[in-house]
Amino acid sequence: MKRANIVKEVKFIHVTVSALLFFSGLFLCIWPDIGGLAARWLVGANFIVTGLVRLLGYFANDLYRLAFQYDFALGGFAAILGVLIFLYPDKVTELLPYVLGTYVVLDGLFKLQTAFDAKQFGMKKWVGLLASSIAVCICGITVLIGATGWDRVILTGLVLMVDAAENIWNTMATVRVRAKEKDRFEDLL
Repeated sequence: MKRANIVKEVKFIHVTVSALLFFSGLFLCIWPDIGGLAARWLVGANFIVTGLVRLLGYFANDLYRLAFQYDFALGGFAAILGVLIFLYPDKVTELLPYVLGTYVVLDGLFKLQTAFDAKQFGMKKWVGLLASSIAVCICGITVLIGATGWDRVILTGLVLMVDAAENIWNTMATVRVRAKEKDRFEDLL
Protein backbone atom coordinates (compact mmCIF):
# COMPACT_ATOMS: atom_id res chain seq x y z
CA MET A 1 0.00 0.00 0.00
CA LYS A 2 1.32 3.43 -0.88
CA ARG A 3 2.32 5.85 1.87
CA ALA A 4 -0.36 8.40 0.96
CA ASN A 5 -3.09 5.78 1.30
CA ILE A 6 -1.74 4.65 4.66
CA VAL A 7 -1.70 8.21 5.99
CA LYS A 8 -5.26 8.82 4.74
CA GLU A 9 -6.47 5.60 6.34
CA VAL A 10 -4.74 6.32 9.65
CA LYS A 11 -6.17 9.85 9.60
CA PHE A 12 -9.67 8.42 9.09
CA ILE A 13 -9.19 5.78 11.80
CA HIS A 14 -7.77 8.36 14.22
CA VAL A 15 -10.71 10.71 13.68
CA THR A 16 -13.20 7.82 13.98
CA VAL A 17 -11.71 6.54 17.24
CA SER A 18 -11.61 10.08 18.61
CA ALA A 19 -15.29 10.46 17.70
CA LEU A 20 -16.04 7.23 19.58
CA LEU A 21 -14.13 8.61 22.56
CA PHE A 22 -16.18 11.81 22.32
CA PHE A 23 -19.46 9.88 22.29
CA SER A 24 -18.28 7.73 25.20
CA GLY A 25 -17.67 10.91 27.17
CA LEU A 26 -21.09 12.20 26.15
CA PHE A 27 -22.63 8.90 27.26
CA LEU A 28 -20.99 9.27 30.68
CA CYS A 29 -22.32 12.84 30.97
CA ILE A 30 -25.87 11.88 30.01
CA TRP A 31 -25.97 8.74 32.17
CA PRO A 32 -23.62 9.42 35.10
CA ASP A 33 -25.40 6.77 37.17
CA ILE A 34 -24.28 4.06 34.77
CA GLY A 35 -22.30 2.40 37.54
CA GLY A 36 -18.62 2.11 38.26
CA LEU A 37 -18.08 -1.19 36.48
CA ALA A 38 -19.72 -0.09 33.22
CA ALA A 39 -17.89 3.25 33.30
CA ARG A 40 -14.56 1.49 33.88
CA TRP A 41 -15.21 -0.90 30.99
CA LEU A 42 -16.15 1.97 28.71
CA VAL A 43 -13.11 4.05 29.64
CA GLY A 44 -10.76 1.03 29.63
CA ALA A 45 -11.88 -0.13 26.19
CA ASN A 46 -11.53 3.39 24.83
CA PHE A 47 -8.01 3.70 26.21
CA ILE A 48 -6.93 0.40 24.67
CA VAL A 49 -8.37 1.25 21.25
CA THR A 50 -7.10 4.83 21.38
CA GLY A 51 -3.65 3.61 22.40
CA LEU A 52 -3.45 1.11 19.56
CA VAL A 53 -4.62 3.69 17.02
CA ARG A 54 -2.08 6.20 18.29
CA LEU A 55 0.66 3.58 17.91
CA LEU A 56 -0.54 2.96 14.35
CA GLY A 57 -0.55 6.71 13.71
CA TYR A 58 3.02 7.06 14.86
CA PHE A 59 4.16 4.75 12.07
CA ALA A 60 1.99 6.43 9.39
CA ASN A 61 4.70 8.99 8.55
CA ASP A 62 2.54 11.94 7.47
CA LEU A 63 4.04 14.77 5.42
CA TYR A 64 4.80 17.25 8.22
CA ARG A 65 5.09 14.56 10.91
CA LEU A 66 3.13 16.79 13.26
CA ALA A 67 -0.10 15.02 14.17
CA PHE A 68 1.34 11.70 15.21
CA GLN A 69 4.86 12.64 16.33
CA TYR A 70 4.26 11.89 20.03
CA ASP A 71 1.78 9.07 19.57
CA PHE A 72 4.23 6.25 20.25
CA ALA A 73 4.72 7.24 23.90
CA LEU A 74 1.17 8.44 24.48
CA GLY A 75 -0.34 5.48 22.61
CA GLY A 76 1.69 3.04 24.66
CA PHE A 77 0.67 4.82 27.86
CA ALA A 78 -3.02 4.76 26.87
CA ALA A 79 -2.97 1.07 25.91
CA ILE A 80 -1.22 0.10 29.16
CA LEU A 81 -3.68 2.22 31.12
CA GLY A 82 -6.62 0.52 29.41
CA VAL A 83 -5.25 -2.93 30.19
CA LEU A 84 -4.66 -1.96 33.83
CA ILE A 85 -8.25 -0.73 34.10
CA PHE A 86 -9.44 -4.21 33.08
CA LEU A 87 -6.92 -6.16 35.18
CA TYR A 88 -7.24 -4.15 38.39
CA PRO A 89 -10.65 -2.47 38.29
CA ASP A 90 -10.93 -2.00 42.06
CA LYS A 91 -7.51 -0.42 42.43
CA VAL A 92 -7.97 1.81 39.41
CA THR A 93 -11.33 3.24 40.47
CA GLU A 94 -9.84 5.65 43.00
CA LEU A 95 -6.87 6.48 40.79
CA LEU A 96 -8.78 6.87 37.51
CA PRO A 97 -9.37 10.64 37.78
CA TYR A 98 -5.68 11.22 38.49
CA VAL A 99 -4.46 8.90 35.76
CA LEU A 100 -6.97 10.35 33.29
CA GLY A 101 -5.95 13.87 34.29
CA THR A 102 -2.29 13.01 33.80
CA TYR A 103 -3.00 11.48 30.40
CA VAL A 104 -4.99 14.52 29.27
CA VAL A 105 -2.37 16.99 30.53
CA LEU A 106 0.37 15.03 28.72
CA ASP A 107 -1.74 14.94 25.55
CA GLY A 108 -2.33 18.69 25.85
CA LEU A 109 1.36 19.42 26.38
CA PHE A 110 2.35 17.29 23.39
CA LYS A 111 -0.26 19.09 21.29
CA LEU A 112 1.04 22.42 22.59
CA GLN A 113 4.45 21.50 21.22
CA THR A 114 2.77 20.44 17.97
CA ALA A 115 1.18 23.91 17.75
CA PHE A 116 4.58 25.58 18.04
CA ASP A 117 6.00 23.18 15.45
CA ALA A 118 3.07 24.01 13.15
CA LYS A 119 3.93 27.70 13.50
CA GLN A 120 7.49 26.95 12.37
CA PHE A 121 6.07 25.16 9.31
CA GLY A 122 4.06 28.30 8.53
CA MET A 123 0.68 26.67 9.11
CA LYS A 124 -2.04 29.26 9.63
CA LYS A 125 -4.02 27.01 11.98
CA TRP A 126 -1.32 26.98 14.64
CA VAL A 127 -3.17 29.52 16.81
CA GLY A 128 -6.25 27.27 16.92
CA LEU A 129 -4.01 24.32 17.77
CA LEU A 130 -2.43 26.38 20.53
CA ALA A 131 -5.79 27.42 22.00
CA SER A 132 -7.21 23.90 21.90
CA SER A 133 -4.12 22.39 23.51
CA ILE A 134 -4.28 24.94 26.33
CA ALA A 135 -7.97 24.09 26.86
CA VAL A 136 -7.10 20.39 27.06
CA CYS A 137 -4.35 21.10 29.61
CA ILE A 138 -6.77 23.11 31.72
CA CYS A 139 -9.30 20.26 31.62
CA GLY A 140 -6.65 17.76 32.66
CA ILE A 141 -5.50 19.96 35.53
CA THR A 142 -9.14 20.37 36.61
CA VAL A 143 -9.44 16.60 36.89
CA LEU A 144 -6.15 16.37 38.77
CA ILE A 145 -7.16 18.92 41.39
CA GLY A 146 -10.64 17.38 41.61
CA ALA A 147 -13.02 20.22 40.93
CA THR A 148 -15.40 20.35 43.86
CA GLY A 149 -19.09 20.12 43.22
CA TRP A 150 -18.67 18.02 40.08
CA ASP A 151 -19.63 14.41 39.83
CA ARG A 152 -16.51 12.40 38.94
CA VAL A 153 -18.29 10.48 36.19
CA ILE A 154 -19.60 13.68 34.57
CA LEU A 155 -16.18 15.33 34.87
CA THR A 156 -14.56 12.25 33.33
CA GLY A 157 -17.08 12.40 30.48
CA LEU A 158 -16.47 16.10 29.86
CA VAL A 159 -12.71 15.65 29.84
CA LEU A 160 -12.98 12.73 27.41
CA MET A 161 -15.17 14.88 25.14
CA VAL A 162 -12.78 17.84 25.18
CA ASP A 163 -9.72 15.64 24.59
CA ALA A 164 -11.45 13.76 21.77
CA ALA A 165 -12.62 16.98 20.09
CA GLU A 166 -9.09 18.36 20.32
CA ASN A 167 -7.69 15.13 18.84
CA ILE A 168 -10.09 15.42 15.89
CA TRP A 169 -9.21 19.09 15.35
CA ASN A 170 -5.48 18.42 15.63
CA THR A 171 -5.61 15.50 13.21
CA MET A 172 -7.69 17.37 10.64
CA ALA A 173 -5.48 20.47 10.88
CA THR A 174 -2.06 18.85 10.77
CA VAL A 175 -2.15 15.59 8.81
CA ARG A 176 -1.05 16.26 5.27
CA VAL A 177 -0.44 13.94 2.36
CA ARG A 178 1.80 14.87 -0.53
CA ALA A 179 0.12 15.50 -3.84
CA LYS A 180 0.16 12.47 -6.10
CA GLU A 181 3.58 12.09 -7.55
CA LYS A 182 5.44 9.23 -9.10
CA ASP A 183 7.71 7.32 -6.85
CA ARG A 184 11.28 7.55 -8.16
CA PHE A 185 11.82 3.91 -7.30
CA GLU A 186 8.87 2.97 -9.54
CA ASP A 187 10.57 4.80 -12.43
CA LEU A 188 13.53 2.46 -12.13
CA LEU A 189 11.37 -0.64 -12.57
